[in-house]
Amino acid sequence: MDKRPPKYIPFLAFTVLVLLQWPASYVIQFYSLNGGVLLNEIIFVLGIPLLITACWHLPQAEYFPFKKPVTKEIFWLVIMTLALVNIIDYLTFLSEKIWPLPEAIRQLLEKIMAVSSFEEGVLRLLLICLLPAFCEEMFFRGYFQKSLSKFWGSKTAWIVTGLAFALIHGIPWYWHLYLILGLYLSWLMWIKNNLWFPMLAHLINNSWTFLNHLAGHKTPAKDIWLPQDSLVLAVCLVVFALAASRFAQKSS
Repeated sequence: MDKRPPKYIPFLAFTVLVLLQWPASYVIQFYSLNGGVLLNEIIFVLGIPLLITACWHLPQAEYFPFKKPVTKEIFWLVIMTLALVNIIDYLTFLSEKIWPLPEAIRQLLEKIMAVSSFEEGVLRLLLICLLPAFCEEMFFRGYFQKSLSKFWGSKTAWIVTGLAFALIHGIPWYWHLYLILGLYLSWLMWIKNNLWFPMLAHLINNSWTFLNHLAGHKTPAKDIWLPQDSLVLAVCLVVFALAASRFAQKSS
């Protein structure tokens, strides 16, 4: 007898998670940033898939596969992800020239990443970089993508999971950028079936954005597109393609 939950359960779980973003955002904006992030990531994002897998007695190792990564794979993953985050930074610059981010949204994002001490910086690094990388990957690349792949196959699960990841972040000005990141993270899970890889890539992306913000670094460096920026972008595209091809190779 098939003990898997009905096909609609992953989408119901995603819908519930989307609706729960409203109270979480309210807490973050008007009460406590730290409390709102903890509520959202641990109770909502991580809690939902753990609750579903527990209620249906689903095998944890199958829905949340963690395997010892190969050193060579980690190396190419880091190179590939660093190239991608630079590409996304350039795309962010171009996007804001066409569709500027509203000042209210910009101030909210800056508030989330603002720190006034070393201790607060470490806490922010844990809350907005490490915690989302773990919890969101458990939901999206773990429970959600694995569930969809069982019903509709790996390719469809890859695309739908990437779309869902972009939608949940709720910033339409950056939706296409989250889609790129979401498809990349879902691709990592598709070809390696190992949650460590999308978690590490997600952590690199979050940390890159946060640390660059603290350092005041902008892309392009002078907030003006210069000829060398085109060269850097081209190099990043080539590096990403080469690293992706090496990463996708089967380990010997």
